[in-house]
Amino acid sequence: MWRYIMRRIFLQGIPVLLGFSFLLYLVITIAPGSPVTHLRGVPNLDSSVIEQRKAQLGLDQPFIVQYLNWLGRVLRFDLGLSFDSARRPVADLIKERMPATITLSLASIVLGWGIGIPIGILSARYQYSVFDYAITFFAFVGISIPSFFFGLIQLYVFALKLNVLPAGGFFMAGEARTLAGYVSYLLLPSLTLGLASIAGVARYMRASLLEVINQDYLRTARAKGLPERLVVYKHALRNALLPILTLLGFMIPGIFSGAVIVESIFAWPGLGSLAIQAVNERNYPVIMGIDMMFAVLIFLGSIVADISYALADPRIRYE
Repeated sequence: MWRYIMRRIFLQGIPVLLGFSFLLYLVITIAPGSPVTHLRGVPNLDSSVIEQRKAQLGLDQPFIVQYLNWLGRVLRFDLGLSFDSARRPVADLIKERMPATITLSLASIVLGWGIGIPIGILSARYQYSVFDYAITFFAFVGISIPSFFFGLIQLYVFALKLNVLPAGGFFMAGEARTLAGYVSYLLLPSLTLGLASIAGVARYMRASLLEVINQDYLRTARAKGLPERLVVYKHALRNALLPILTLLGFMIPGIFSGAVIVESIFAWPGLGSLAIQAVNERNYPVIMGIDMMFAVLIFLGSIVADISYALADPRIRYE
């Protein structure tokens, strides 16, 4: 197992991450606008000031030199300094915003798996029933509806019309942090972020369980007189969870990246709002730092999925 993990990291992961970083840096540098574009809107600003600012940020150098300078800092575990006026370290900005994003992401994962798996199991057990058709309809709606649209609907209903939940933010200054407060602030954004997960997990769970539930070894278990509940939850469920574990590996980074839109809608003080601000300001080091973190999460997620396979099924071994 350890040899397999090391090969994945050094022979696959590092080359892929290097290629991704090169393409990402190329795209953001050739995109319209630059970190000093906003200075051109200042009246009577001498062009020499703009050129001086470019030199300070290293933007007067060729692309390949800029990229190699950035890569050299990253290899020393230094994400560089932000291009804004404060010139703060990018690592500090990410550390400040990370707890809020982790809190929101974990809440959405708990909702996605805590709701999706049970209703997927019930949908498979009562196949072609009214409940099954209702879950199928809900799943298609949940997968199809855009997160920003669903979030705006929730804001309109629960925050504006009913006024039972806060419209956004995460604890005001001086506000006591209670369990009820966490629930009230987290409920709308986590449900918005986790809706697609709930629907996707429910559909995958249903399909996977239906594929397993009629296998010969389960017929044998039923023939021995085991109750259907024991056959499903003890024998069938473990094998049916194998395809679902693949989702877990890729769902975690997907939820982190999906938080960009949701955090903007609900004014959530996390990495998503920081990423939107960085894109608007063409803040290259912050954009690269956040996107590379997401890329590493996707790669680690694939390894977690492989390890989860081996843990769930003893027959699977990686040599």
